[in-house]
Amino acid sequence: MEDKLDLKNVKQRINHIEEVLSSVAAGDLDVRVDSTVEDDLTGIEEAINILIEDLTYELKQSINMQNDLQEKLKKIQDQQKTIVQQQEDLMELSSPVSKVWDNILILPVIGTLDSQRTQIMMENLLQKIVDTGCTMAILDITGVPTVDTQVANHLLKTVTSARLLGADCIISGISPAIAQTIVHLGIDLSIIRTKATLQDAMIYAMKQNKKSDALITSNLDEIEEREE
Repeated sequence: MEDKLDLKNVKQRINHIEEVLSSVAAGDLDVRVDSTVEDDLTGIEEAINILIEDLTYELKQSINMQNDLQEKLKKIQDQQKTIVQQQEDLMELSSPVSKVWDNILILPVIGTLDSQRTQIMMENLLQKIVDTGCTMAILDITGVPTVDTQVANHLLKTVTSARLLGADCIISGISPAIAQTIVHLGIDLSIIRTKATLQDAMIYAMKQNKKSDALITSNLDEIEEREE
């Protein structure tokens, strides 16, 4: 038989229940309703304790799910960073600058050019000019299907920047389609020295080298004669 309600301590037990519920509302899920008497109020106290336990379980599940989502998000972000880095590395590898002859650099470009790749290409070329001291650079775009206004402007900037570093820049391999596009866009490439093929560009660059060497030799001889 369940004990009858002891009216003397009912108020105290109700106050205790209110205190427990207030603590739960504040985020403390470790509290429980202490029940030492079995009566009509005991069922309510037990129900409150069961509710608190359910809330505690749901909260733990929610926290675990949130942690899992954060870990997955971090992995995705790390993967995105890796992909971006690989794309940047690939762009740099796809724009190699090589010294193919004394004082001559060549940058063969294959595939579609966009502003980002053209920017990397320009930076690589200018850095190579500084590192090697070469005064002739050939950009061969035989393998480029088309260019747009931004890419053409980048090419202009590349040639201008190379000249500021003391290097003459030649663009070879402009296809008829690219030539028509450049004319249609109204882009002025008259300041850029162009050659139909890479071979033509190489021949021109080597001739310029010989002229430069001959001029240097002549100037040195003249200086020596004056000193004598």
